[in-house]
Amino acid sequence: MSNQNFIAELKRRNVIRMAGLYLVGAWLIAQVAETLLPIFHTPDWVLQTMVVLLALGFVPALIFSWVFEMTPDGIRRDADVSPGQSIAPHTARRMDRMIMAVLVLALGFFAFDRLVMAPRRDAALVATTTKAVEAKASATASATPTVDRNSIAVLPFVNMSGEADNEYFSDGISEEILNVLAGTPDLKVAARTSSFSFKGKATEVPEIARALKVRMVLEGSVRKQGDQVRITAQLIDADSGFHLWSETYDRKLEDIFAIQDEIARAIGEALKVTIARTDGAVTKPGGSRDVKAYDLYLRGMALWHSRRGEALWQAVELFNQAIAIDPGYAQGYAGLALTYGVIGDYSNRMDYRQTLAIARDYAERALGLEPSLPEPYAALSMIAGKELRRPTSEALLHQSILLRPSFATAYQWQATLLMSNGDLEGGLASIERASELDPRSLVVSENHAFILRTLGRDADARDRCLRTLAFAPSYGGCMEDIALVELRLGNLENAREMLERLAAVDNPGAAGQGRELMAAIEGGEGESLARRYAALPFNSKFDPDSGNAMEGYNMPAVLMLLGANDRALEYVELLTRDPGGTADWAVMLPALDPIRCEPRFIAVVKKLKTTDPHFARVCQDKR
Repeated sequence: MSNQNFIAELKRRNVIRMAGLYLVGAWLIAQVAETLLPIFHTPDWVLQTMVVLLALGFVPALIFSWVFEMTPDGIRRDADVSPGQSIAPHTARRMDRMIMAVLVLALGFFAFDRLVMAPRRDAALVATTTKAVEAKASATASATPTVDRNSIAVLPFVNMSGEADNEYFSDGISEEILNVLAGTPDLKVAARTSSFSFKGKATEVPEIARALKVRMVLEGSVRKQGDQVRITAQLIDADSGFHLWSETYDRKLEDIFAIQDEIARAIGEALKVTIARTDGAVTKPGGSRDVKAYDLYLRGMALWHSRRGEALWQAVELFNQAIAIDPGYAQGYAGLALTYGVIGDYSNRMDYRQTLAIARDYAERALGLEPSLPEPYAALSMIAGKELRRPTSEALLHQSILLRPSFATAYQWQATLLMSNGDLEGGLASIERASELDPRSLVVSENHAFILRTLGRDADARDRCLRTLAFAPSYGGCMEDIALVELRLGNLENAREMLERLAAVDNPGAAGQGRELMAAIEGGEGESLARRYAALPFNSKFDPDSGNAMEGYNMPAVLMLLGANDRALEYVELLTRDPGGTADWAVMLPALDPIRCEPRFIAVVKKLKTTDPHFARVCQDKR
């Protein structure tokens, strides 16, 4: 069959008309369904199925038209109909009329849909979209606190020198830039301890910004080789993820202060604020312009933060070297004041009273050189507290915090001062603030746990220290708190394990203390051990021959567990004879409740110039 004959046959059998009629009809059905089905909330799959079925029916309709024909006797196969009986021309005219009718309906529906229905749908869509956007914006606004555009966190710069010994230097550069920015009233700067808590973590900038509630984040790296230094810094808008500014500085080490000022000025220009102290003056009040002195100071502060005996003595040496180079270096003297102020808690190399006297001298000298330094006030406050000049201690701490609202150590010492004054809840609030500012500080964590113990929240104290040991498994301070909690809760095996860990890191000579203490408690024969413990001085943990790895202020609680109440009372009295004994810490522990109402205990509280927060609860019925 030729092409012309085939086309003619398609026309004769009305296949082409069937195709047109089917397509126009299917389109009309689909349009009507698309309009009406949503009114009845019909699922989307109904319309989808209808369109698929209409598409699948097209070919069968054409085949039907080719194979069959309408006759007066009904539908018959085309091959069985003689030309004389065929009514195909009549069927063709009827199909033409049907196509015309369907086309008119389709055009009418098209016009109705475009002129009437579409504007209504668009209006409804706009209204719905607007509500959704407004709802989302409202939810976002309520879920996300407003963040000041001029708020910034300075992350610890990455040490790229290839030597771990240079870590202190990159940290110091970050801290100095932070201090310059913190002196600008128009900037809200996250505390060093908060921003430095992300050091070494693969945390994305937006997540850091959310955690610290800041808009901008400064990050960078430091490469120090000989007398050359390369510093790369970049300021990131955490909301958009864009870099507002970045720069690389290749300079001699002697230009380090100028680089810090340049970075601070660049940040100020990016944020359109005027940065304080970037005119070539000393970058930080009480600082030094001598690079060697500055380097020694940074090393010393890194060791001071470690709170380890030998490390603190090394810090003393470094600070002394710094002030030998620059006798007017107020921060160097402040570093000595801080170090001597705490060194007696970590070493017995020097008499405690002597270390406090030296700390006072250096703190006063630092303030004489620079009255706006917060560290000397904190050191003087700690000394006043040891000397039981409690109101003076509070006033000095208030001034320290006023000068540096983000000074975590000041909040930590304020917490222990309030606790030792008998204000346990006030102490808890202050130590929680210190924990927020310095979430990874080991000593803050230890003090936090102890204050929880004074409140009788032993399980919370244990959990606090367990979280710390998770990232600092060799920190003895928290091991001791956990051991005392486990002893008090009767978990002797856990206590033994923790005391063995404590001895391994703090006093190997006390390796057997856990086992002997468990045996005495379980056997109910603790008199011999209690007699030996009661004879130990408050700082016996530093003596490898003492067999003890615990702090003196915890010893009365241990003696109570051994059933030696009288000896526990004697030990509390012993602790009052030296400022390093921290007797006021001991009397705050609920473990001493059985002796709390004794006249001698009450006399100790009076001697310490404090208040016993547990007295009313324990002694009310015994008066």
